[in-house]
Amino acid sequence: MRHTLIRWLPLTTAVLVACRPSADDVTTRQAAVARVEVAAALQRYQQAARTVDPAAMAAFFTPTGVLFEPGIRPIVTRDSIRAFIASFPGVQVHAATATPDTIDVFGERAYLWGSYFEHLSFPGQPTSEQHGKFVTEWVRQSDGTWLIARFYRIPLPPPPPDKR
Repeated sequence: MRHTLIRWLPLTTAVLVACRPSADDVTTRQAAVARVEVAAALQRYQQAARTVDPAAMAAFFTPTGVLFEPGIRPIVTRDSIRAFIASFPGVQVHAATATPDTIDVFGERAYLWGSYFEHLSFPGQPTSEQHGKFVTEWVRQSDGTWLIARFYRIPLPPPPPDKR
């Protein structure tokens, strides 16, 4: 009986090892979960952006977060980002979308690459539409939430007129 047990022991060990998830499998699953969490955080940020709530929008940034807007100096810190957003009183957002194209996860950091579209009205100005690309660097906090460390917006020119 003892010899039979010894013959089966290596096979049993091999089966147990084969059934245990590898470190790569665990990392892959964790990255997939992180991608879902970051995409959901982006959608919550967009909800705050549609209401033009400076405090709610700024709360999505880390305390040392940076907002990069074209043509102006980087806006550094959550408080400065809140003040910048608040500097547009009366703005109305008719439509605002942000669509993730790719989310790359590297441990506690995630990089979301996507496209955006905005249809806005500023007091005393004609309605405007803007579209382009964006990149956000997200950092997982100790409580598991994801916050924006850096937000880059890259506007694109309007498409050429249709010449049919």
